Order: sequence, then structure tokens, then C-alpha cells
Amino acid sequence: MRYQAEEFLDNLEKHSDYYQVMSQYHDTELFCETIQFMESAFPEWRTNKGLGYSAAEFMLHCMDFLSLSNLEKRDNDLNHKSLKTVYLSVAEDYERFKRNYESAFLSSVLQKFHAEYENELEDEYLTDYRYNDLYDTFLKQELEKVTYDFVDLPEIES
Repeated sequence: MRYQAEEFLDNLEKHSDYYQVMSQYHDTELFCETIQFMESAFPEWRTNKGLGYSAAEFMLHCMDFLSLSNLEKRDNDLNHKSLKTVYLSVAEDYERFKRNYESAFLSSVLQKFHAEYENELEDEYLTDYRYNDLYDTFLKQELEKVTYDFVDLPEIES
């Protein structure tokens, strides 16, 4: 599920990392290589199974850090050694960001679950089996959500 441009515009401050990374780095070779690497190495990175809402912060962190690094180029393209540096750095940062995101995400999902199923959870005849089934279904839906699209920047109307 992809968020619509209107939602991003309504929540510009909340999504400032996304807008910043897209406006500063979207057309750079470093950005394209990083996105390509993430899509192949960690296909679920943009979903809640990966980085979820922290994906924009992660990409901004990577781009800021790597753009300050002294990456060698050959014929205006990143060379093999530089790409290896990029990939290793991004993979290491991904694991750290993912660990941090997982605990915040699970806590958030539990709160959302209790708010959405408040009436069902107050039912005195609710069994553990039914509770687990409701929660597992809810969690699965939340895990599948894609939070950001780093390919197409939503158009901002003036």
C-alpha cells in the first residue's frame, strides 16, 4: 500500500527526512546505487518488516554520511572499491536501524491494535485463541505496509 502525495503534504513536518533525502539526493549515483543495493539485499526494507517509518531517516543518514566519505570514481562512476564501501556501510547501518525500529514498531502496533479492537477485547468471552488470531492478523497487515517510495517523488503543488 502506497501513501498518497496528499498525505505527505498534510504531514510535511512528519515526513521531512523523506522530502530532504529526495530533494538533495534523488538524482545522484550514490542514491541510486544505495536504493538498488537495498532492494536486492533487503527486499522488505521499506515495509514494517524492515525499517518502516524510519526508512527515510535511514536513507538521509546514509546519504549524508556517504556523501562526506572520500569515494573514488572512475570515468565519473563509482569504482568497485567505493561500491563495496557503500554496500558494507549501508548493510551495517541497516541492521542497527532495524533493531531500533523493531521495538518501537511492536509497541506502536500493540497500542493501535488495542485501540482498534477495544470493544472485542472487552468481551468477557474472548478466548486466548481469538485474541491471538485477531492480533496475528492485525500484525501481519501492519508488517506488509510500505511506508515510503524512494523512486517517485510526489509532486508538490504551489
